[in-house]
This record gives sequence, C-alpha cells and structure tokens, in this order.
Amino acid sequence: MATIKPFKGLRPAKELAGQVSAQPYDSSHPEISHNEFYNNPNSYLHVVKPYMNFPGEKKNPEKHFPIGLEYLNAFKEKGILKKDAQASFYIYRVIHGSKAFTGLIAAASVDDYLNNNILKHENTLTEKQNELAEHISFFKGLGNPVLLTYPDNQVIDEILEKYILRHKPEYNFISIDQLKHNLWVVTEGEDLLAIERAFNAMTYLYIADGHHRTAGCAAFSVQERSKNSDGDAFHNFFPVCLIPFSKLHIYEYHRLIKDEVLVNSNILRELKKYFEVIPSGNLPVQPLNKKEFGVYFNKHAYLIKLKPEFEQKLNGILENLDVNIVEEYILKRIFGIIDSKTDKRLSFLDGSKGILNLKNSVDKEESSIAITLYPSTIDEVKKVAEAGLIMPPKSTWIEPKIRTGLVIYETI
Repeated sequence: MATIKPFKGLRPAKELAGQVSAQPYDSSHPEISHNEFYNNPNSYLHVVKPYMNFPGEKKNPEKHFPIGLEYLNAFKEKGILKKDAQASFYIYRVIHGSKAFTGLIAAASVDDYLNNNILKHENTLTEKQNELAEHISFFKGLGNPVLLTYPDNQVIDEILEKYILRHKPEYNFISIDQLKHNLWVVTEGEDLLAIERAFNAMTYLYIADGHHRTAGCAAFSVQERSKNSDGDAFHNFFPVCLIPFSKLHIYEYHRLIKDEVLVNSNILRELKKYFEVIPSGNLPVQPLNKKEFGVYFNKHAYLIKLKPEFEQKLNGILENLDVNIVEEYILKRIFGIIDSKTDKRLSFLDGSKGILNLKNSVDKEESSIAITLYPSTIDEVKKVAEAGLIMPPKSTWIEPKIRTGLVIYETI
C-alpha cells in the first residue's frame, strides 16, 4: 500500500514559471547554473544555491542559508511565488523533441520509505543526506521533487489524459535547454480520491532519481517527530513526481579512469584475462547489446565480451548487471578500484551526453581509458530494489529531470 496525497503547492505566478523554475540544481551543468544565477534575479537558484554569491567559498549554512531565505521571503512578498488555496495534485509534462514525459507531482509518505514500501536501488552518503535535512529544516520546504516510478495504471493514465485534453495548462513555456514544460492543477474531488485509491492499491513505489533527497526528507521527518508526533503533519511527507515504468528513459553511465601507467603498459593483456577483445577502429564503441562493453584508449577502440567461463559463474540479478561486471572484472580486478564512490581515478559520464565527450577526454589525456556500457533496464532496477539489493554507484541516469522551484512543498 502506497500513500500519496495532494498538497497546497507554493509555485510561481503563471507568467513567471519559466523564469523562477530552474534545471535540477543537483544534476545541471555548472555553467548553466552560473548563467542562470547571475542573469536571472527571479531564479529559484537564489534560494537553493546562495553560496554562489561567494565564488570559491565552501558551502556554509550559517552564512549562506539566511541569504537564500531572504530571497524566498521576497519572492513570496512580491507575489513571484504564491501558495495554492486548495490541496491539489499537479500533472507535469516535459517534452523533449517528439518524446513526452508525463508525471504526477504529489506528496509521498516518509513512513512508506522507512517501511520499504518505497524502494531504493542506491546507497546514500550520510553527510549529503544530513545536508539536505538541514536545508529542509531551515527553509521549511523542498522545491525539487523526488522522481518515483510505479507499474503502469490505466485509472491514473485516464485521469491525466483527461486533464491534458480538456484543460488549458496552467504553465506552458520553453526552457533555455529547449524543453517544453506544461503543468495542470488537479482539484476535482473525485479525481483526487481516484488517484489516491489507485496508489493505495500498489504494493511498492520505486525511487528512480533522488535517493539523497528522499533520505534527507526522512532524516528531517524523524527529527521533527520529537516535537510533533501527529502522523498527518507536513514533515511526514515529501514532494515527488510519479511517472510509470513505461514512460521513463534510462541512459547508461560510462566510466572514465585516469591511470596512465597501467593503460600504457599492459592493459590489453589484463583485459584478455577476462574478456574477448575485438579491435573496433579508432572511435569509442557504443554497445548495442547487454554484456557487451567498449574500451577506448590511445586512440584505439575495442569491443569486449566477458569470456564464457566467467559469465557462467555470474549468479543472481546483481552479478549479472552490466555495471557490476565492469565493477568486478575491470575496476576491481584490473585497476584495483575497490570503492567507486571515493576513488579519485574514476569519473562518470551519462549516456545522454554522447560518446564524443569520452573520446575527447581520453585524446586530451584528461582520462586514460573510457569504458562504455549498455543501459540498465527498468526491470533490472525493479528486481534489485525488491530484493533489497544495491546497484553499483552511477548505474543509471534516468530521465526526465524534474525542474526545481516549479512546485514547492512546504513543511509548515
């Protein structure tokens, strides 16, 4: 059983939605955030990234948070941000080219996360989790919904489709990254109840993107419960955007390693211990099938496949993941990278950026070798989560990315 509730969103005035909302502050390119911050006085980034006022300084909540809060209060006073009078669900649609992602922004239950009705597939860092809890506590809200996914549901699909076809969108704008954004507000009582019931019938929801945000919301909620034990209190819920399995897009996450000594000496010999190595010209390989990988170094590319004797030893969903094969047979066994989260030799590039960036990184000697992968599937993510397992770091880049500051959930 999953608990999903409507809430009174704090959101931009209709004509300012494109100015106020911004690309997700934890996944956008630094240059984009920089331009947005310094050229747009109405950007919600002034609330969530106040430390950008002090280039070169480390994040300092005591110094920076009050500046962000000043912006938030000013946005409210000027009517740039307004709170809805009625608890609502919000249909959010982002269109990239001819592909549309449609989801439902709502409030999800912290208890569902704590009780494993909302399942995760990644570990979180305690330090980052606590930073987010501190942010929520200070600002009394969160403007970047967690992306959750769920089994396709006809009832929910029909309600969302009805609003899209019969109602003019509340927001309709194109962002600087050339994505089109729409928002519809769901206020009709029967539809609110039907949506809640549809989610109540589901056994699990799954975190697609936003593990640290979820953990941070949970940490904040646990802190607040010592002051207010009311189960319906706002701190017991957090903002989410729910998109069904079939409507998500998962990109692969490629690996880049900086280790010139090993790559220049005996990398091919080491790879051939575990893989069939097939020369593939001078451009990085984009794998087109599972259990196929590409390596690119010294301006040469190879397609590699795990040898049958090693593939036969793979046992269970986790060991059979492509990202886990790379983790075990290349990162650990060849490069001695035991912890992918902390080893400074290792970096990552999501597949949405294309493989030319990988080639350029190696050719410019910023990296020694690029390892290309085939993307994980939503079914793999689902099975890993249901088994209570954890995927290796940076296993998936899941889209869409939900804009921050479009619908803000307040804890007061």
